[in-house]
Amino acid sequence: MTPHRTLGTLPRTAARLAFGNIASGVYLAVVAVVGALVAHDLLLTEHEDASFAAVWLVLVAAPAMPALLAGGALAGDAALASPWFFWAAFAVAVFLQSLAVGALARLVTGAPRRQARPQGG
Repeated sequence: MTPHRTLGTLPRTAARLAFGNIASGVYLAVVAVVGALVAHDLLLTEHEDASFAAVWLVLVAAPAMPALLAGGALAGDAALASPWFFWAAFAVAVFLQSLAVGALARLVTGAPRRQARPQGG
């Protein structure tokens, strides 16, 4: 296999592990439901502790999310306090968690890896 084909399969393999199996799909569905509930609570509910709803987002993306937030604390309080950092860390954490769930599902089920087929022959 040529090096450029090897580099091209890495993103596809990561995408297949993160999004292309039932276990990752269930995890992403749970994240979507929690995200919808948190968005509803933050945007449409009037009560004093609505800001604590984001804690559920951190919990559903744990353990990667707290680790990313701790890394952001090293960058300074300005980065940690900004909303873009929280949402970027959340997106990265959910992707990493989904990737880990997919890899664990492949390991547990013993699903075969797709073998490279020769081209043109």
